[in-house]
Order: sequence, then C-alpha cells, then structure tokens
Amino acid sequence: MNSPSFLPPHSSIIRLPSEDGSFYLIDRKTKTCTCLLFRQTSACKHLEAVGIYSRTKNPAKLSAKPNFYQALSGLVKGIRLRDIDEATHWLSYSWSFRERLNGAQFRIVRRLLIGSAEDGHSLAVMEQVSDNFLPLLSKDIEFARVVAELVRICKVPNWWMPDTGGHDYIYYGMLGSRKLLYDLSPFPLETCLQNLEKAILQQNMTDSLYWVTKAHACTGKAGSVIAHTLLDFALRYDNKPALRLMQNIYLRHAKALSNDTNFTSQAVWLLAGGECPVLDQIEIVTKDEVNALIERVNSAAPHIIPGWCCDGVHCAGNDIRYAGMCDRMYAVCNQYNYYNRMSPDDPWLEDKFYCLDGLQVANA
Repeated sequence: MNSPSFLPPHSSIIRLPSEDGSFYLIDRKTKTCTCLLFRQTSACKHLEAVGIYSRTKNPAKLSAKPNFYQALSGLVKGIRLRDIDEATHWLSYSWSFRERLNGAQFRIVRRLLIGSAEDGHSLAVMEQVSDNFLPLLSKDIEFARVVAELVRICKVPNWWMPDTGGHDYIYYGMLGSRKLLYDLSPFPLETCLQNLEKAILQQNMTDSLYWVTKAHACTGKAGSVIAHTLLDFALRYDNKPALRLMQNIYLRHAKALSNDTNFTSQAVWLLAGGECPVLDQIEIVTKDEVNALIERVNSAAPHIIPGWCCDGVHCAGNDIRYAGMCDRMYAVCNQYNYYNRMSPDDPWLEDKFYCLDGLQVANA
C-alpha cells in the first residue's frame, strides 16, 4: 500500500473539475472554493469532497438529553471507537424513543447490522448480527439481546487497527471515491458492472471500489442487482467470503440494506484481492457480561453527549473527525498510527492525518 501524502503548508490548493470542463480551486487552508455556490453561501460540495464541512449549518447543541439522531450518532461513534460504555449508554437512550418516534427501533437495529460491516471486518460477526436482525425488530425483544449484538461487534478490532487489513480497505475505498470526483460522466448500471468485473480480474482495488460505488449511484434500486452480480462473481471465481457477504447478509436483508454500500464494497474488496486476518474472528458474549454492562451504564450519572459523537453531517454537531466518509476514516487510521492508540482526547493534527492521495494538488 502506498504511504499517505501529508499536506505541506504551501500546497493547500486542490483542483476539482466542474461540469463545463474547467476546474474549481479549493483551498483547504483558507476553507474557500471558487465555485458560485460558495461565493453565495460560504459552503459547497467541493469543500466537503476534500474533507471540509461547514460548522455553521448544523451547530452543536450538546446536552444530556440530545435528540434521537444525535443519540444514534453517539451509538455509531461509540462502536467506531470501540468505546463500549459510551455506545451502550446511547443505545439505551436511543431505545427509549421506540414508543415516541415511528421507526426508531428499526433504525437502531439496522444501524447495528450496518455497523457490523462499516466498523468491522469479521464475517462471522456480520453473519451472527444478520441472523439476529429480524428477532431484534420484535416489539417484545429483551433489551439485553440488543446490547449483546453491540458487544459482539465491539469485541472484534475495527479497521483502524492495522492487523485487521482495515487500513488497506479504507485507503483504496478513499481512492475509489476520489476517482468519482474526476470522472463526472454517467454510465448505465450494466456498463458499471462490466467494468467492475474487469477491475476485479485485474485485481485493481481502486477501480473495483470506484465501479461498485458508481454502480450504486446509477439508481436507488441498484443494490439488489449489484448484490446478485457479486454473488455470481463470487461463485464464478470461488471467493467464499464474498459469497457469504452477499448470500448470508445482503440479499437476506436486501430491503433494509438497499441504500447501503458497506457489504457490497467489502465483497468487492475481497474479490479484488483484499486480505483480512479477522474474517472469522468472533468472541463469546455471555449474559453475565451483558447484564453487568447494562447495570454499570444505568448506574452512571447522566452526562452530556460528547462532541466527538456529533459530526454535523449525520446529525447536529461540530466534530467531523469520526464521520463515516472514507477520507475521514483514513485520517483516523493515521491518527492511530501517530499515537498507537485511538482516543478522541488526543490532539487532532489535521495536516498530518488527512491524506491527499487521489486528489490533484495545484502547484504553489
């Protein structure tokens, strides 16, 4: 894998193409863009594409009683950082919305299923969460069983641990997503899937992840077609992990996962030669440890939701560090490399952690 490119102070200008064939210039240092929308609103999609999000459109309102979406983000970020107490606290808090907010339980359980892939590489864990997905949607489900799935996910290391293969996966996912920025041409779904197979056969991870993302963008209903195609690839090329991802998880819950790309992207990564030592790692989760965790969380004093739980993209907030975009997730990999641990309390060094690979940096 290529080493990341750190941003030198004199090279902060990024070039992104416009629809008319010219280029916009985005300055990460001054957080400005030459596009018309930025001149009108001081925010634009080009800034977001290079990791800069507006801090004013979703200002933080942090309290001990956040809204459902902030609490759900707290659950996601707790899982992402493997902070099991914080994740359990916001899972419990989110769960209290079941009777007050239509669809709250489905959103929570769906996030656990997605989180098994978005924040982990263990197929065994994903399959177990998949097996329990429908039971967890029951109105009579015991809360401890929901917490058990959170514990199961958190017991396996996340992608920011180098020995999971996650740095490789996130890095090439970032390159694939950035390639989209420089190729604005629309393609039919069939063409995307044909090019996807070519990239897989060439074991080109960047292009493979680019084409599967491009395929998902063709239509909101592309997910099942993509999954069936990947299932066919997995059978044809005898890739059992990719087969399990599509057969045991995605197609089993295709309706719930129709707009999600985590399982299909992991299948593509594995088909393109990705390696993961934790594919079959799964740990025992006992009733005693789950009950002890619930008791510990319930006995703790209420606390204000931490700023790092609220990214300003998926909910109101100001802390973009742990949002789920590939460029942000690769910055977290670099944070781990720098400190040899993962803690939101460590100083965030944007110029060291944010990688520019795959972007066109204008000459100073």
